[in-house]
Parts: sequence; structure tokens; C-alpha cells
Amino acid sequence: MIVKILSAAAGFNGVVYNEEKRAQGAAQLLKAENFGFLNLAAGSLKQEDYIRYMTLVANTNESVLKSQFHAIISCKGREKSAEELLEIAEEYLQRMGYHDNPYLIYFHSDTAHNHVHMVSTRVSKEGKKVNDKYENVRSQKVMQEILMQDVAYEVKAYLTKTLAYGFSSEAQFKLLLEREGVKVTEKEGQYQFIKYGSMVHAFARKEVADRIAKYKAPNARVGQLKAIFRKYKRGLTVEQFSGLLKEKFGIELVVHQAKGKSTPYGYTILDHASKQVLKGSQVMKLDELLSSVNREDKIQAGRELIAKLSVDRGLCYTGFKRQLEATGLLINRKGEIRIKGDEEGSIPVLMLDKARVRALLYQERLQEARQYTVASDKDIKLLSRLFFVKQSDLSVAKASDPLEKEVVAAKLHSGLASGRPLQEILDSCGWSIAHADGKHFLVDHQQKRVYAWVDLTNERPAFHAVQVVELDKGSDRAREERLQGAWTQSSRAIGQLAASMLYHMESNLGPDQGENRKRKNQRKR
Repeated sequence: MIVKILSAAAGFNGVVYNEEKRAQGAAQLLKAENFGFLNLAAGSLKQEDYIRYMTLVANTNESVLKSQFHAIISCKGREKSAEELLEIAEEYLQRMGYHDNPYLIYFHSDTAHNHVHMVSTRVSKEGKKVNDKYENVRSQKVMQEILMQDVAYEVKAYLTKTLAYGFSSEAQFKLLLEREGVKVTEKEGQYQFIKYGSMVHAFARKEVADRIAKYKAPNARVGQLKAIFRKYKRGLTVEQFSGLLKEKFGIELVVHQAKGKSTPYGYTILDHASKQVLKGSQVMKLDELLSSVNREDKIQAGRELIAKLSVDRGLCYTGFKRQLEATGLLINRKGEIRIKGDEEGSIPVLMLDKARVRALLYQERLQEARQYTVASDKDIKLLSRLFFVKQSDLSVAKASDPLEKEVVAAKLHSGLASGRPLQEILDSCGWSIAHADGKHFLVDHQQKRVYAWVDLTNERPAFHAVQVVELDKGSDRAREERLQGAWTQSSRAIGQLAASMLYHMESNLGPDQGENRKRKNQRKR
């Protein structure tokens, strides 16, 4: 069961959206409540009647500028009927503080998952604003409570996960739970587990003691860890080494430091890959872990990372850059590698050839493209053009989530109906517009989805007034310029991606094609 609250809006466009769906036969009004005398004529009311009444209520508090509350509750497939979802929705509105306000509940079954839309006003009939502090957090908690998935259930799941690890002391047992935000105390032969300030579960200490008594050190795994530590620690600080272990091997280092002291007195290894908790001294002495690194060690660590590029073909530019940074090295897009602290114009200590830089940047674009939902061959074709990658490197691998489409359509409809400029709507939602084969597409960079515009709305805004990524046929140069103009304005992440594309657009071209294009562009100038 999923609940999502859409962004607050100045008008009640959620009513318009759901009534349009209702007119198309794709939605059913399950309940209209607290509309005063209008309830007597419920069967003959129109959307204008509901909106007018809600607006009157909202106007009793002029300080609330965005008065619409719009949320969606969705179940898996058809596991909940319209009546069951209605019951859950009413309980949800009650706990969130909207049950006494005018509200509408619509049932939708036009997607793979049954769901309901709830539209209400954030102002009560007494002119008081409904408390929306930490609204999204409360919303999830309310849904958990409704579904009986309370905090105790969550803590029991953490306990089950912890007991799957091998540990040799009570301190290690407690450490695992504390990493999940669970405080552990002891009373009358039991561990008491505290979450969000309340004791929610208890467990017999004897069971943990029995496990500790039967503990056997995983000598084979300790040997493997010793080899890993020796191989990768050289050239790294503790912080850099810890980050590398976590990212590459699923190993977490917890350094222990007494209050008021600057020097650690020990450390613990949480080996999540093999589900073992180990004393750090079993693998590497603390002094060795804390030892400083010299310049030559950093350079040697960089050489070893470069050598691995011939083996790890799937590594992207950002991943390689992060690995270098973990060793105290920096790389620019020319492939020049310097030690942190060296001036930008200084002689690089290492150099990565252009072909490898291009390959890394291609993988960067490919990994970004693969994060998007690819539900059809049409998606593959569009994403390959959008990210300048080969169609053969993408595959249909994910089923689309119809609820996400529903949310995007509702947000788009609400934004357009409010009269806001389209570019403002796109920027605020993390969207951009692409144009291919004579059609417009909405690219959702947050949820990693691409939608045909006609599948979201019947509105046809002035696309010429906004930044559009033009993917139809044209010179590579023109496409680069349009890409730069459209994407670099949307968000920092998109801008960085666009910069990668623009810098190495020729990575998909053969060397002859690249040189021919350069000569053509020079003649044009």
C-alpha cells in the first residue's frame, strides 16, 4: 500500500482532473462529504459546485495561499476493492486532520493498480489551517498504523536482521541495532528496544548469550579481509579507506572514540557481505589503519586504479573519479590527474588517454539512461537519442508504474490550470520537454520516466516558449546547441549530464566521422 501527497495548490484543480477522468469513464466518485446543504443534491452536482464550496471555505483564512490538499492511496494490483480503499481513505483523512473538512474521494481502476484520489481543503470551516507540519512523514506513519505495520513490527524486523549476523559480544549485538536507530537497554533479564522514544519490544538476554557462547571466528573470511585491507589501504586516509570499503565491498568501519578525546581507541568491522561483526584488531592493527600516507603511495594507488579500467568496462566517469578522490587524487575531463592540493596548471602526476575518458563518459550516459523505466522498444529508441547511447546497450527491463503516471498527469494538469508558465512548471517539478518524430515527450528526471505528452493531457501549450530538447533530424552541431540550451537550465544534475554529453559527443562516432564533422563545421564558420 502506497500513499503520496501531491504538492499543495492555490486552486482545486484536483477536482477538475478527477471529474475529467470521471467523464471519460475512468473514475468513480465514491464519496462527497461535508458540503453542507449541497449534500442534499449530491446526485446532480457538478465540479463547479464542489470547487465553489471548497473555495468559500478556503477563503475564510486568507493567509493560506495554497488551499488544496490532494493525495493518492494505491494498493498492489486489485487486492483492495473500491469499498476497502474508501474505508482506508476515510481513516487516513481522519488521522491527518481533514475528516471534518469538505472532501471528495474518487476511485480509479484504469491502471494496473486500484487507487483512490482524495481532494480536500487545507482550511476548516472555522477558518483554521490544518496542521501540515512534517506532513509527508506523518502521512507514512498514519498509513503504517492503519495497516498495522507499526514501529514494533519495524523493530522486530531489525532484530531478525541482527540475529542473522555472527557476533562475539553484547556490545557488537547492540551496535548493529544502534546503526538502525534502535536504542537497547537492559531490565530484568531482557533487552528492551526503544524507537522514537518509546519501548516497543523486548527480547530475552539469554538467547543472545547462548549465541555468543556458540560463536566461532570466521577464520577464512578474516584471511580474505586481511588481503583486502593490505591491498587497498595503501595511499588512503581512514576516511577514504572507509568509504572505499563500504562502496566496493559492503564493509563498514565503526571507529570508537572516547568523549573529549581526539584519538580513537579501537574500531569494529561490520562485514555486511558475509554478515559478520569483527574486532578491527582481528584484521588490521589500529596504528596501521591510522597511519598517514605519502605522495608516492597516492600515485601508485592511482596507477593501480587506471590499470583496472581495462578489466572493469562498466565503470563510469563519476565512479572512477570517486575512486581517485578516495586515494587523494583529482581528475579533469582532459584526463589529467593531480594530487589534491596541487595547482590546476601544475604538471599532472598521471594521464588518462582520450579514448578511456570517452569510454568513461559513455558509460556515464548509459548508466543514467538505464535508470529510466524502459517498458517498450519505443522507450529504448527515445532514450538512446536523448542520452546519445546505442540502442543495443538498452533493453526492456522494467514494468512501468501506472501510479507514477497518474501523479505526473495530476501535477501537470494542476500546473497548467493554474495559469503558471510552462517553463516554471517544468523547472519546479524536475521535468524537461523532448521533441522526436514530430511528437512531444515529458522527461521526468526525478522519477526517471519518459511520457508521451498526449498520454498525460489534452492541453497543447506553446512549446516554442519553453526550452525543448530537439531530437529530430538535424546536424550534430545543432543538436548539441539545442541540448545545451534546454538541459543546462533545468537542474544541476541535468546540467552536469549535458556537459558530459557535449564534451564527448563524438564518443559514438568513428574517428573519420568525427574529423569530417569538424571540417564541415569549420567551413560553416
